[in-house]
Amino acid sequence: MSAFLTDGLVSLRTIRRADLPQLAIWRNEPEMRAKVREWRPLTDVDQERWYERISGPNRTDFMFAVVSQGGRDVAYAVSGIMVGVVGLCHWDAINGTAEVSYYLGAEWARGQGYAKRALTLLFDWGFETMRLERIWAEIYEGNGASGYVAESLGFVHEGTLRKHVHKNGQRIDAHLYGLLASEWKAAQHG
Repeated sequence: MSAFLTDGLVSLRTIRRADLPQLAIWRNEPEMRAKVREWRPLTDVDQERWYERISGPNRTDFMFAVVSQGGRDVAYAVSGIMVGVVGLCHWDAINGTAEVSYYLGAEWARGQGYAKRALTLLFDWGFETMRLERIWAEIYEGNGASGYVAESLGFVHEGTLRKHVHKNGQRIDAHLYGLLASEWKAAQHG
């Protein structure tokens, strides 16, 4: 499987071209699209462009497949199965910032701890290896699960962009969250 990072129950690995069909299925589900930036179904061309952007030598988006490693601490765990995606996007090396992106496409994996475990691995790597000072998230109105995950990891709600995006025929708010390196380190090391 060639895990990039693992905690023994959840691993992150590089996204492969072979993953694109499954990712497109997940991202094209209307329920998922309502929670993310895409407003229209993704095509094969869209997926290929995205893959080139995240795998190229000058990338600023670092995306990883979330893979279940099985184990008793994660309910319904099936070893070796891709359950979602996490990443740090829009990396700004000068300012030490990046936006977090995450979703679990496997419906059975939601609410089972995968997102929090995967994001913990990602943030440890981002703050230590990438030397980030700040990770931020933009979470749309109606996506309470993502807001809950962000807050459980220490993100602070920094503000609301009112009627910021158009989704499902209406304007909705975008909530901005931020997590500083000092906050992450303090929370992880007590």
